[in-house]
Amino acid sequence: MCWSCNPYCGNCKPPKEKPRLCTKCKAANFDTGLTKCRKCGADLPARVPPPIVKCKYSGMICANPCGKYKKTPLDGKILPCKLNTPPKEDGNSPMPSVSK
Repeated sequence: MCWSCNPYCGNCKPPKEKPRLCTKCKAANFDTGLTKCRKCGADLPARVPPPIVKCKYSGMICANPCGKYKKTPLDGKILPCKLNTPPKEDGNSPMPSVSK
């Protein structure tokens, strides 16, 4: 059980994109549009998209799953999921932008 919500956790709702750490200076880069480190200008590592999975909770394909996708509801009936993120038509999984 959570005491407070961590937006990067991903258990009860899809996780936000984690900051990328610069491999050169170790600075955390929160801006999702950056390709270079905001501190030293080095190239940032590539983003790793979340897996595209079939959700056991809703029975739907989800491109940014939360932790619910691992468990079937107790009564065995699939339930609608308002947080479902369908994959883009090009097959890439979307990642929500980090709000400031």
